[in-house]
Amino acid sequence: MIPFASMQPFTSGLYIPILSESVSEMQIDDHAFDRMTLRLEDDERKQIIQKIESVWNRVQDCMKKDVGVIAMRISDIRMTDNSGYESNGDSIVGIVRKGCLKTVMLRRLSQPMTKDSLRVDKIKWGFKAPKANKRAYKKGRF
Repeated sequence: MIPFASMQPFTSGLYIPILSESVSEMQIDDHAFDRMTLRLEDDERKQIIQKIESVWNRVQDCMKKDVGVIAMRISDIRMTDNSGYESNGDSIVGIVRKGCLKTVMLRRLSQPMTKDSLRVDKIKWGFKAPKANKRAYKKGRF
């Protein structure tokens, strides 16, 4: 819905919406920069920030919501340590809370990408979401 303040009178007395091209500007937390330094190359960092911001800006009321952005799929499983205990995965996920990019993590596509698992209000994909594995866990089996 377009607020009444952004409506301008037309010559016949009808109101038409004036859509502005302004987009919200996403802030980036120091923690997110630290995580990106550990997990991403320099060129990937720039690409990920742009992708997260463009996807985040498409969310309605983006400044009021927590959004999980699955930004990029990488070719193989990447680990930040040799044991795989720390962050590891084949996709890069950014968490934006109330307009601020709080963290960037590696996550396997085999893990659930749900609002509950990422603790966000919305999930948005920066690429075409892969099909779910039909042989994975089925409800009612246990």
